[in-house]
Amino acid sequence: MIDKHLTDADIQEFVLEKTNCSLDVVAHMHQCVQCQAKAETYKLLFSEIKEQPKPAFAFDLSAAVLKQVTTEKSKFSLNSLPGYFIILSVIAAIAIPSYLYKVKIIQFYKTYILGIVSGVSSLVIYLMAITFLIFVIFQCIEMYKKYQRKIDDLNFY
Repeated sequence: MIDKHLTDADIQEFVLEKTNCSLDVVAHMHQCVQCQAKAETYKLLFSEIKEQPKPAFAFDLSAAVLKQVTTEKSKFSLNSLPGYFIILSVIAAIAIPSYLYKVKIIQFYKTYILGIVSGVSSLVIYLMAITFLIFVIFQCIEMYKKYQRKIDDLNFY
């Protein structure tokens, strides 16, 4: 049994959910007239709060927000030009030999084009590969920074 009166939090818990209260709180509530009076006050207060109408805006919030949202049109940027060039080069590297094979000009391709490629030293091939990798790394870093800027713009609070 509790000798002192219950706290407001204990009384509110008793009013809202008796099952979560300890046995000492329930026993005190059944014996103490002052705590019972507080509990009745809280019951009345909680019932009046439940009867209150739900707050609502006097205007259409979704329409007001959608009016202010602007969509950014995609623009052509010179920063994307190297990416387009690489994509075009890869497509050409696949399409031209396929076309030449289909037209039966493969002998020309084998003789001249492969002769040019096979004459390149391995050092030049490694330098080209390293240059390509550096380019890809810088593009990835730039893309990540752009992503971070957009996220920072969204996190304005």
